[in-house]
Amino acid sequence: MWLCLVIGIIVIAFVRPSRIASIWSGYIVNFDNVFIGLCILWMLVELRVSKKDVNTEGKKTSDSATCQLYGFGQALTFLTALWCPSVWQEPNFAHFIGMSTFLVGVCYRLWAVCTLGQYYSHKVQIMDQHRIVASGPYRFTRHPAYAGMIIANTGISMYFFNWVTVGVFLFILVPAILLRIRIEERTLFGIDGYAEFAQKRKRLFPSVW
Repeated sequence: MWLCLVIGIIVIAFVRPSRIASIWSGYIVNFDNVFIGLCILWMLVELRVSKKDVNTEGKKTSDSATCQLYGFGQALTFLTALWCPSVWQEPNFAHFIGMSTFLVGVCYRLWAVCTLGQYYSHKVQIMDQHRIVASGPYRFTRHPAYAGMIIANTGISMYFFNWVTVGVFLFILVPAILLRIRIEERTLFGIDGYAEFAQKRKRLFPSVW
């Protein structure tokens, strides 16, 4: 899924200039291209996790197809952001806020992924000698990687603001993440100590949910 998304981003990035006039033509840097490059770099980092997941093919997982729905929502959010014309007709502060929000979300997500290390997977499964990780961002919430994904895609939606992308993000990607968390926790509560860990932390955002 991540490889398909990278390819899709590259293809649309080449087609985009012929469809949508650049608002950065009078500037030294085309920040749309910078943003696209950052997204591709992020996807390539995520591909390392996907390659590890190949080794679990055929093994029992508890995804209930949420992995595919989650990946579809993520892909559709960014591809529609590139394909659909933005409401912004000239550079403005929303571009700065959107890119900053995106970077914060990606960094927070990768911090969570690195903290989990071998225990992180795009699939819902229990590994041998699985243990509870309560360091890094897991000191604050139970699912910081998903929180980072939501924050990053909020930044994408703000930067390339159009109603199609906003709709996909709010009504496909976010519900897919919430559903995945519900299903994932059915498995996690089977790990010794997870119930106590969960009592002290919200799922996504402190003091919210």
